[in-house]
Amino acid sequence: MRFREADERDVDSIASTFGMRNALPLAPRLRAALPSLLRRLIAGPAATLTIFEDDQQPDGTFVSFAGGVFLRQSVIAEYLAEPRPALMSSVLAALLDNRQPLLTLDEIRVANSTTGITLAVFPIPLGDRAWSDSSTEHLRRLAPQAFLRYHAGYRLKEIYYEVFTDEVAEYLEAGGYRLLHDFTSAKPGGAFLHSHSRPRMFRLSQADLAPGAMSMATQFFDPPAARLGLTMAEQRIVLKALDALSDRSLARILGLSPETVRSYWRSIYQRLEHAVPAMRATAADQTTRGLEKRRLAIEYFRQNMHELRPSAARATKG
Repeated sequence: MRFREADERDVDSIASTFGMRNALPLAPRLRAALPSLLRRLIAGPAATLTIFEDDQQPDGTFVSFAGGVFLRQSVIAEYLAEPRPALMSSVLAALLDNRQPLLTLDEIRVANSTTGITLAVFPIPLGDRAWSDSSTEHLRRLAPQAFLRYHAGYRLKEIYYEVFTDEVAEYLEAGGYRLLHDFTSAKPGGAFLHSHSRPRMFRLSQADLAPGAMSMATQFFDPPAARLGLTMAEQRIVLKALDALSDRSLARILGLSPETVRSYWRSIYQRLEHAVPAMRATAADQTTRGLEKRRLAIEYFRQNMHELRPSAARATKG
């Protein structure tokens, strides 16, 4: 199994999972509008949707999806004042009604540099697979890696994660999430819940971590300050390159010329020379030197994802 960032080609596959076990319950009007809502999320700066695929199949058969959205604090304040099941359904309803529950790019930049960002997570649909199935076990192992790939380096304030089965609830509690609200006594049909739904909201914040604790969560709540000052265009290049794409593929996906991609890499390498001394080394063979620089750059950014996230202090040209 593998994961990747979702694009418009995945909308129908993602939409088909709603209604499955542990999936987010939706009102009929939201189900009808779901494809357009998913396209808005994929195109916007405040959401990341992740696809899990069976890499043993030649066409990469769709397995499930995960994702998260950056919420305005007013949305969470309203929820905390009147807790109810299916928070993310309310977020989608607000989008459909042309309200603005999600942060803009500028707001993400500011929050990521100051007070932090509130993240709400889509539950991962399990379909008809049992919790003990090998595919479900693989999904459980891969989901944290995907979460790290797409959210590490942001300065998060809180993570809200609502689930709808007992197994997933136990899984989150074992991982350190704190139970915030238990809606399991809610009547079936409330918030369009299925009769088998067992909704519970969990939350994780920096305050939930023991002082000085060694935890992957520190990469979300207390990342280092970025020091390279990459532009947004340079960030896009690196983020796509982390998925092992060639320069030709980067150019095609980002709508750039190959020479423009190479120009961005030259700028990125120059910035990295101050952080990675080995980047200043030269080799007689130009091809080898280029491959080594790319390897060093990718290795650095995988360990320093905060360099690739929006920041109010970061250059934005390009």
